[in-house]
Order: sequence, then C-alpha cells, then structure tokens
Amino acid sequence: MDEPVPTKGARGDELLEAVHAVKKALLARDEAPAGDWAEQTSEALASGTTDGWYYPGRSAPALAFYSTSGHEAYGHVHVEDDSDAVEHGERLVRRLLGRVTPPLASINIGFTGISAIRERDLMARVGAIPGSTVIERVAMERALSPADAEFPGPIPDGLRLVPIRAVTIEALADLDFRSVQGSVDALLIGPRPAEYRRVTEAMVSGSLGRFLDEASTALLIPEPPRLAGALLSAERTPRKAIFVNFLVDPEFQRRGYGHFLFRWGLRALWALGYERVHLWVTVANEAARKLYRDFGLEETARTTIYRFVPPEAEEQPQSAR
Repeated sequence: MDEPVPTKGARGDELLEAVHAVKKALLARDEAPAGDWAEQTSEALASGTTDGWYYPGRSAPALAFYSTSGHEAYGHVHVEDDSDAVEHGERLVRRLLGRVTPPLASINIGFTGISAIRERDLMARVGAIPGSTVIERVAMERALSPADAEFPGPIPDGLRLVPIRAVTIEALADLDFRSVQGSVDALLIGPRPAEYRRVTEAMVSGSLGRFLDEASTALLIPEPPRLAGALLSAERTPRKAIFVNFLVDPEFQRRGYGHFLFRWGLRALWALGYERVHLWVTVANEAARKLYRDFGLEETARTTIYRFVPPEAEEQPQSAR
C-alpha cells in the first residue's frame, strides 16, 4: 500500500478538487464552512502554510490536514469510499498523529467521505492506539410549525433575558467552559479556557453560518452579574437555521432554564421565517438528547471525532478563572 505524500507543491487544481469534496461532504451534514474556505485551504496546502498529505492520482480524493491553536491541533481526514478507504484513512490518521509533539498536547480529527461501516472499521484500528478516544456525535433536526409561535412562558424568576451582544465574548466562553467540564463534550474543544474563547468568537463572527442575533439570547443573574444560560443561532440556508451553542450553567440545571431558552429559540426562528432547525450533540450527552427529543427533533446523521493525547504527554493544567 502506497504512503500519502505531502500536499506542499502539489497541483493546485488537484488539491482544490479534493478540498471541494470535503466541503461538499460537510455541506451534506450542515457543517460546511462559510465563504471561500475551499480556495483558501487548497492554496495553504499547496504552499505549505498548512500541513497536509494526500494520495495523488487516486480516483477518489483522500486527504488529511490540520491546524493548531495553542496546545491543541484540529485535523480532518477525507477518504471517499472504496476498497482502499480504511487503509488510506488509517495511514492519513497516523500522519496526523505523528505531528502531535510538544508543545502540542492533543489532536481532534473529524472525518468525511467514508461510509459508516468503513468508518467503524477505521475507528476500531486507530481507536486501539494508546491515548485514543472515539467520540460519537449526532445531528438532530425538525420542521418548525405554527405551534412554535406560542409564547415561551415567563422568564424564570430572578433572571433577565438580554440580547446576546449585551454579553461579552469572555462571559460566553466562560459559561461554555464551565458547562462541559467533566463531560465528553469537554474533549471536543480542549482543556483550556482560551480555546472556548476562540470557538465562541468563530460562532459569533459567522464562520459557522450567518450569526442570527435575533435568535440568540442569554439568561442573566443581575446581582452579582452572572450568566445562567445562553443560546446562539446561525443560518445554514435561507430555510434552515442551526443552534450552534446551547448552554446552561451546571449550578442552575434542572430548573427549566434550558427548556425556556430552547422554546424561546424556536419561536425566534419561526418569526424569522425559517422552516427547519438543526443542531449537533454528542451521543454521551443523554440529558441534552432527551430534551431535544422532547421538542420533537430526530436524528438525521452521525459522525465521529477521534481524539489523541500521547500517553507520555500530560495535559497542561487548566487555567483558573
């Protein structure tokens, strides 16, 4: 079996075709990056600004690349389905794992192209590597209806409902950080608060789709000021919106705050004219999945995030707040 080769110096048209295949696959599950991402990514891979590997001349694209932020790396492997998909996928994953050296502490890798059956075979192979964790995620969605126009009920006692722009990025990132600690969801972003700020900024700036201020809000404890929950929404298509982040402070769960925020968000999306609502959730987050099922959302897709932390490397201590 041939080994993949670096993308640096590769033909631009060949790389662009492969990256567009990635974007098409992400678009099919409502995760496509916005703007000219494909063109920028292929140029960065060809110039060597972004490290990547691929199989030149393959009838179906097979490509891996990654980026870094602080001590974390984020990679992607795209292998279109054929008899060599598992073998090529494993070799591309191992190329990415070989880049996790100090100061990098971990890498999260997403996958597209490969069929569900072959992806399970691939996860069985790379999941056996010491330091590996396999995280399953599901997409859920449903149609919006006139019933969603109903008033969501009174704001929970002692709280204020405030526009999302009235809240700082730091406060939203802090809530996100605190809301996932001790859960599988914490592995999706990283162990450091700075990573949550980066992700929150990306959401609000529209990198996951046009940010919808009108369908995003926060629940605030006035004195002393503290966020109890927040909902962030974005547009995926003119007819479909996505809840990109849905947060409730762990200290205030099981008080109906999440139910109120979700109901408020559905009403806002209906008022804006959207026909469907979409979101992603980890399989391990059963409480959130139950809430979404209670609101009528159904599973539409599954995907895997593969996380690798070298066994000899200790995670950096989490920063104090």
